[in-house]
Amino acid sequence: MPTKNHIEKFARNILGCDCPDEVFNVIECDRGDPVADAYGVRISIGGRLLIYVLETEDIGVVQETLPRMLSAGKAERDDKTMNRFRAVVSTDRVDTLEEAAKRVFDEFDQKDEKIHLHVLNKKDVADIYAECP
Repeated sequence: MPTKNHIEKFARNILGCDCPDEVFNVIECDRGDPVADAYGVRISIGGRLLIYVLETEDIGVVQETLPRMLSAGKAERDDKTMNRFRAVVSTDRVDTLEEAAKRVFDEFDQKDEKIHLHVLNKKDVADIYAECP
């Protein structure tokens, strides 16, 4: 089971989540296959917040996988009537990949005000990887 404190800190301090405390009582965290699932880590917090994390250093992976990740995350969010979906690209090349990721996000025609993109340095995501089976 993931450590509540690390995931709550990540969601609140890194992603800017302002969910009430009780939402963090139920946390699901699992690993996926970036090719098949379009994410490396999936986190569901309190049935309200959905987070997909994709780790890459490759702009081609961002261009190919991020659209699938956005579609899959939006579909899961909607199917489970969750409030928000946050797509995270984790990389040591933030300066290089952020522009490409934002371009893909801007072109995603299914986005709404409850879908957010974050391009983060791997160190900001490290605790999450360590906590997901």
